[in-house]
Amino acid sequence: MGGTVEVTGLTKSFGSQNIWSDVTLTLPQGEITALLGPSGTGKSVFLKSLMGLLRPEAGVCLVDGVDMVKARESQRQELRKRFGVLFQDGALFGSMSVFDNVAFPLRAHTKKRESEIRQITNDKLDLVGLMGQEHKLPGEISGGMRKRAGLARSLVTEPSIILCDEPDSGLDPVRTANLAQLLVDVNAATDATMLVVTHNIELARTLPDNLGMLYRRRLVMYGPREEFLLTDHPVVSQFMSGDPIGPIGMSEETDHGVNDDYVEGEAYYPTGGVATVRAGARAIEVLPRQLAPASGLPREGAARHADRVASGAAALYTADDDDVDRAPAAVRTKDPVSRGLDKVGALFALGLDTFRAAFRRPFAARELLDQFWFVTSVSWIPAMLVAIPFGAVIALQLGTLTVQIGAQSFTGAASVLAVVQQAAPIVTSLVIAGAGGAAICADLGSRTIRDEIDAMRVIAVDPIQALVVPRVLACVLAAVLLNGLVSVVGVLGGYFFNVIIQGGTPGAYLSSFTALAQLSDLWVGEIKAVLFGLIAGLVAAFCGLNTKPGPKGVGEAVNQSVVVTFMLLFFVNTVITMLYLELVPGKGA
Repeated sequence: MGGTVEVTGLTKSFGSQNIWSDVTLTLPQGEITALLGPSGTGKSVFLKSLMGLLRPEAGVCLVDGVDMVKARESQRQELRKRFGVLFQDGALFGSMSVFDNVAFPLRAHTKKRESEIRQITNDKLDLVGLMGQEHKLPGEISGGMRKRAGLARSLVTEPSIILCDEPDSGLDPVRTANLAQLLVDVNAATDATMLVVTHNIELARTLPDNLGMLYRRRLVMYGPREEFLLTDHPVVSQFMSGDPIGPIGMSEETDHGVNDDYVEGEAYYPTGGVATVRAGARAIEVLPRQLAPASGLPREGAARHADRVASGAAALYTADDDDVDRAPAAVRTKDPVSRGLDKVGALFALGLDTFRAAFRRPFAARELLDQFWFVTSVSWIPAMLVAIPFGAVIALQLGTLTVQIGAQSFTGAASVLAVVQQAAPIVTSLVIAGAGGAAICADLGSRTIRDEIDAMRVIAVDPIQALVVPRVLACVLAAVLLNGLVSVVGVLGGYFFNVIIQGGTPGAYLSSFTALAQLSDLWVGEIKAVLFGLIAGLVAAFCGLNTKPGPKGVGEAVNQSVVVTFMLLFFVNTVITMLYLELVPGKGA
């Protein structure tokens, strides 16, 4: 029998915007439930709240007896192994083939041999009609095929709870019908508890055992399909019939409550006009036939549902008119300072999580090598090109100044120390942040808006361990390596311009450096490189994981990542330099 899901008083908001309030429902074990509602009513948010990907402000969500709202992340991660989730756009991993995407949960959480994994994966691909496409990348197949591949991945571990977010989107009518039949067959074979979010009225009429509808931040109706479809509730009737005339407008701002402006016998256009309609009109007069398994065998969930309906235990819940019309409780909006402090705290929390995850196994060594090569390859040439003028400018400026005050013999020490302690770490980190960090932020941001990060969490794979740790370590290692390279190039550039252009003495340039420089000067440069690389990687990862939806959100995240990294680098550099000068006495002092 499938898992249990019991929701009580769940409330979710984003900032001052309330999504829905006081949602209470139970998904009967082994039965299929569909959740309906106009666009923008938070159906996908509800699914993510069930999985613990979003944390509601109030309420209880019990999954097999564990409250996903208050549970520790480790508990949520263990419970997510019982879920099979089909995201709205498939949420396939773009760097993996279709086969590897479907096989990913098996490889992550089972000890099956590769031959067994291949057999199970091929069976699921064949089930959704994708045999022959398994070698392709997600970007090489259509949106409908990505959706079917996502469904195959959600079924590969035989989950006890299956959640589907608009499984019909992007599919033609024939494949939508085939998909609905497939979901019924899966339920018959596994007896899994299923929740399907959909806008497809035909699918909602024929697939589920139970139906619910979100409207105006409330669950307006929930219960057995047999009663839900025959209701004369104006909101449900309008939605199920697809009638443009009724309380549901083009947006929630134009929606009418059941009890405020809407009068039975009248219907309201979104512009406010009134048209007369037949009083008591219903969306459906005859209950349509429910889909049955293709095998012809009865579904256990359907049998239990029939028993519940016959005994009266499956009553139809209908929200009071006052509940539907009631404005949601005000959500306190944080001021800019509080929001800024929250982000700073979240960034530090990500740093701590990254540190802990770096010591967990399995370690993503291959990903680390790939990211290190990428960051180094896009950074080393710009870093060298910037290091030459940096060293030249420092040498020319110091050379001119020392000539004026008669201290030419100190030109080498001053320019080399400036390059090693200041210029090299800063140049290295700025280039890494502007090239590698921006790419890391864009990569993670794109994965975030495509639901890949949420898909990893649902599969119970920690994205911090799998994605953030190797990228942050790659930035640190690249910073240390390039810092040494930039130091050498900068010193050579300074030497060339001081000796060749300004006519300095080679011996004086080198002797002043050896006389005044010390090993700690080199170490402070490397310590700065480590810290600056860490900052660049963490900020890039943080901005990428917190990207707002859409391509514009990714662009804003990249811009924010670069700007914040630059500001932090200069601040941290100032603090370290001041501490070093205070704590480490100069040579000969």
